[in-house]
Amino acid sequence: QGRRFGSRRTRQGIVLPGMVVCNRDNEVHRACGMRLILLLPCLLTANARPHMDKTAFLRQQEFVNLRAWRTATIGSNQTELNKDDFWYGWTTSAPDSTDYNEETKVSWMPFTVEGFFARIFCLLIASSPLILAALAEEQLTRAHLLESVALITWLGGILYLFCNVLKFRGPWDGFRPLTLVEAVYLISQILTTVGYGDITPAFPRGQVWVGINVIVALLLYGSMVMEVVGIVQERFAKALAQVNTDVDSTRPLKNWLPKVDNSSFVKTIAFFSFMTTIGVVFWANFPGENKTYFQAVYFSIITLSTVGFGAFSANTEAGKVFGAFWMLFGVAALGALIGGFVEWMSAQKKLQSFYLVDHEQEFKSMLDACSKDGKTLNKLEFLQFAVMLTKGTDEQEIAKIMDHFAYLRKQDKSSADWVRGTTLVDSEGPPL
Repeated sequence: QGRRFGSRRTRQGIVLPGMVVCNRDNEVHRACGMRLILLLPCLLTANARPHMDKTAFLRQQEFVNLRAWRTATIGSNQTELNKDDFWYGWTTSAPDSTDYNEETKVSWMPFTVEGFFARIFCLLIASSPLILAALAEEQLTRAHLLESVALITWLGGILYLFCNVLKFRGPWDGFRPLTLVEAVYLISQILTTVGYGDITPAFPRGQVWVGINVIVALLLYGSMVMEVVGIVQERFAKALAQVNTDVDSTRPLKNWLPKVDNSSFVKTIAFFSFMTTIGVVFWANFPGENKTYFQAVYFSIITLSTVGFGAFSANTEAGKVFGAFWMLFGVAALGALIGGFVEWMSAQKKLQSFYLVDHEQEFKSMLDACSKDGKTLNKLEFLQFAVMLTKGTDEQEIAKIMDHFAYLRKQDKSSADWVRGTTLVDSEGPPL
């Protein structure tokens, strides 16, 4: 403790600020009570040191620890580490850490098993534009192509930065670039916004670069995912429409009592439960992860909810690769669950509020708006009534449509009750 409190050592013993020399051979101070009294000035003056804020203290401690590690690793005769370069620079002249987790090697493969699945993950992310092109029924625009090229360029650039340029701190001694497995694990955290905090850039300039790449990743990949989801939903809606093409003409135009479909919500619950169960079984049983079942349940829910407290994270390289895929699909399962729950709750509220609205008065107002005499409807009036009843079009919209028809008929200078097709093309058609 003498070094910590700014003391100096002498042949007689240890001299601390505010106290006398304590000689170990001095017979006067052998009593325990006297020794306790002599330690009191040391404890009092220890808090009288100049004030140092938390950030400055952490910087000093980090530098001291790194210098001690460097001395023990490469010897004290090498070039001295520059303190300013260490804290504020992009990189440092200190050697990279050689503390790596062991990966599973197979004799017939040119890379490890974890590395193989990491490459599969990279191909999955890079193939998002191709999936979009395969699902889209209309021709892709130049904006789609530029977005796809930007996504692939970002993925290659961030992998190069993570694995070759930037230095990271993590569950290893010192700092170093990431392996491909660790880079994939971190990229999955970025895309899913989980952010455990177990792997972070070591230097401020690197932190800025990572922050910029996070924004770019969320913009590019988020936009691509939303487009893919939109295409899938559109195809699903068309499939349902094709199933319901044979409509019974004897059925009413509108089913006044809303129907609540629970199947969609149940499917999302099953999908999310399946992804959570996979995570719990893996994290609780895979060798090296060292998590109990209760910890695995907590870790799975916190991860898939994108909260990511960071109390637990992947410990093995296989766990990092598994976590990269699991986070990607598990967070999507949570999004589907939330969407299904919101839709289900909206249907429940609509069902319960049905009896709070005077639907008889609403129906009567539609009839009065479409019938000229209030008793009968011709074919055109019935069509107007059906549009109002099934599509939610109000009386003002119908009146606007009829006024626009009268305007187009005047443009034709015709007294007949019709409009030329050429007039509609000039007035309503898309620009050429």
